[in-house]
Amino acid sequence: MNRLKSMFIGIYPMLAMGIAGYAIYRMTQHGFDPGWFGATLTTMPMLMFFGRVMIFKNSARTSPHFPVITLAATAGLGLTIANFVQSAMTQPESMVAAATGFISYIIYNFWYSMLGRGRNPLLQPGKTLPAFNAIDASGKHFTSDSLSGKPTLLIFFRGNWCPLCMAQIKEIAAQYRELARHGVTVALISPQPEKNTQALAAKFDVPLLFLTDRENKAARVLGIEVKNGLPTGMEMLGYDKDTVLPTVIVTDAAGRILYSDETDNYRIRPEPEEYIKVLKAHLQSV
Repeated sequence: MNRLKSMFIGIYPMLAMGIAGYAIYRMTQHGFDPGWFGATLTTMPMLMFFGRVMIFKNSARTSPHFPVITLAATAGLGLTIANFVQSAMTQPESMVAAATGFISYIIYNFWYSMLGRGRNPLLQPGKTLPAFNAIDASGKHFTSDSLSGKPTLLIFFRGNWCPLCMAQIKEIAAQYRELARHGVTVALISPQPEKNTQALAAKFDVPLLFLTDRENKAARVLGIEVKNGLPTGMEMLGYDKDTVLPTVIVTDAAGRILYSDETDNYRIRPEPEEYIKVLKAHLQSV
């Protein structure tokens, strides 16, 4: 299943771009056409979303199912169907394009985006966080035991290639002073190549722990590994085909889990205020 998802997300943006581009080309060459305009509506809103998150990397969460984009895609398909019927079914190209755009969007929205994860018994509040090892930004061996003595915020993210992950890290970096004021250690952990982790640490230039989960061993220990989860084609940039489920964990000074977010939709990450509230409540009770 993960391999199918990997192949789908490698193809879908290019497919949507092809449909939208061809629809716009047809209308520039032959004038406005309701059928081709409908095909554009099934693809262009998602392309705009992808473009925005890739360029600005400022969105760590979306609505669960894009109600506005879904409405636009549905309206586009309906417009193309109406035009197809009105033209006595003599314009099948726009109908095929719109149907393809709409179906692929629905697949992305309701299948690809969902992670299919249940509650992980290892990460429930009150449990002791399982020990794991990683590599820090300087290339040194790191063990989770070194986190004891302070409350810790751990964020497992997929890699620098994921714009929503980068937006999430931007949020954390912006909240660093607030977290440090409460004595909280922040660890950002990814199975990406070490050079990518080092580049990320240099980019943000804040005293957070940037860790590489070599061979996804920590994710495997915590039960959040995703086999074959990397989008097809990203291997050419040096990433491993296995990745990690986006996960946020808060532990106390003794390593007990106070909070965990196990999102089932990769487009939805918790608001920083959510776990900061947990941390403040814990520190006030100590």
